[in-house]
Amino acid sequence: MTARARFSRAFLALSLSGFFAILSSTMSKSPTLPLFAQSLGLSEAEIGLIAATSTIVGIAVNFAAGALSDMYGRKKLLAASGIFFASAPFLYLATVNAWQLALVRAYHGIATATFTPVAIALTADMYESKRGEMIGFFSSATMVGRLIAPILAGAILSLAGFGEAYLVCGGMGVVALVSMLILPVSEPSERSRSPNKAAREAFRVLIRGDVVAASIVMAVTYFAMQGLETFLPIYMMGLGVEAWLIGAVFTIQLLVMMLLKPYAGRLSDKVGRIKVTTIGLMVSAFGLIGIGLLRSYFELVLSISVFAIGAAFTTASILLWSQSW
Repeated sequence: MTARARFSRAFLALSLSGFFAILSSTMSKSPTLPLFAQSLGLSEAEIGLIAATSTIVGIAVNFAAGALSDMYGRKKLLAASGIFFASAPFLYLATVNAWQLALVRAYHGIATATFTPVAIALTADMYESKRGEMIGFFSSATMVGRLIAPILAGAILSLAGFGEAYLVCGGMGVVALVSMLILPVSEPSERSRSPNKAAREAFRVLIRGDVVAASIVMAVTYFAMQGLETFLPIYMMGLGVEAWLIGAVFTIQLLVMMLLKPYAGRLSDKVGRIKVTTIGLMVSAFGLIGIGLLRSYFELVLSISVFAIGAAFTTASILLWSQSW
């Protein structure tokens, strides 16, 4: 088998694992997690803390995952993340209180935080001449999974229940694990055993003022997105909206962002990153105000779409800005 054919098979398997892994993990939380937590009788404060658990764990793991894959190999780290993807959804079925659900979310958070940076690094390893293009294709595969997940999870919740939803998530996770285990890639015989140089370079970047400012803007945007993902399902359920329609709202949000990001990037190339970022923040704010004031389903869909437009402009501009650091 030629090297090109081997890379093509490896990339297909990697993209397949990315699709099923992100589909599984997104289904487990959007809109499933807050509605499941509410069904357990948890308070809004407890639900917020539980939703934050996987993110906090993910931040810590994200820093370490890339360095560990340099030390021990990409495939080993991917297989490890696959074990988390395949096992975590089944643990939800045994949870009955807040601390158990928080532990499961922390456990599940390790999966995506490990998988994403290592999968991107592996793609970069495989393709030297067209890295950007192939990383873009891989990101598209994961985005398709992310788009399908909310409406699929909502449909399962409407037709069956939480147990069935998490069983489907577990099945998707198992498929992702198998795809990772059969990756036809060979690891270099020698890998770097010291991540110190990368850590020093990262520290030099993090102390720059423009990096801090951009990071704050991105943090605010993702804070709003996470808040909507956590509490909007509960709010809409209180308005009598069915679960599959709640899931559809988040699919619409992601679709709007996916479609507009390329245009937002081109616009920021023409008029500047700061202007586009400012416009994005203002539009997002109007969308959030609409979500807080409006009540009908279609009004909420319109408001979340406005928010998504602003978030697309903000995130695309900030990500492009970061390329110059």
